[in-house]
Amino acid sequence: MNTNPKIKQNQQLKKKALNLLSKAIAKIIIKFRLPRNEFLTLFDEKLVLEAQRLDPKASHVALAIRTGIDRRYISKHLKGEMPRAKPDKLSVILEDIRWTAHKYYNSSKIPKLGPFKTFQSICEQRAPGSLTYQAILEELIANGNLKDLGDKVEVISIVNTVKKSEEDYSQLTATQIDRTVNTLIHNSDKVDKQHMFIQRTVYSTQINPNKFPKLHCEFEKLIERHYQEVTEKLIEYEDNVEANTYPQYGISFLEYKSEE
Repeated sequence: MNTNPKIKQNQQLKKKALNLLSKAIAKIIIKFRLPRNEFLTLFDEKLVLEAQRLDPKASHVALAIRTGIDRRYISKHLKGEMPRAKPDKLSVILEDIRWTAHKYYNSSKIPKLGPFKTFQSICEQRAPGSLTYQAILEELIANGNLKDLGDKVEVISIVNTVKKSEEDYSQLTATQIDRTVNTLIHNSDKVDKQHMFIQRTVYSTQINPNKFPKLHCEFEKLIERHYQEVTEKLIEYEDNVEANTYPQYGISFLEYKSEE
């Protein structure tokens, strides 16, 4: 066991960073019902591609060492040939229910209970021992896929029924995180403050949460004024070209509240 205080401190800091990052990603996946398995596959692919971008001449062995990914898969990740994640169990069950209802009952409805061609039998076949049919039913109802009719269940939708506004917001969330990460990584490579992007956070731990709504309103007034000033400054520097001609360059305003 390594007892060097410096090394132990670094290990603790890395663990804390990984914990916070994992927690943030978990929130996004749960909130917007994003497929975990597909995320993990894409995550490995992006690890390899980013490692190669930083060192285009790196061998596959070097990329494997830097990413922790088996070197046998490096080539496939670079070519985008890795098989995508299999559909999750709920998606498979839902499609089976839809097909069975159409094939055997000429309907969108299927018997709930029973050993053959029923909601219960499909759940027990597709998710043996891992989830009860009642738990699956509750989740699919909550997701807007099924309707419980008592002795039958009815297929309402076979797609993830996340609202359009939530789909848009999931994209906005991912974009905001990407912008934040780009700024942090850019600044981590700079020594001279003059070449760093603006990165400022001001917070207090001495404000009663009951005062947050009022302070929020005050913040909105401040940000609105500065928002207009920043917008005018960006326009002042714009060339007379079509939109999206150059990379995005700007500033984000972000109000936040920690969970602690």
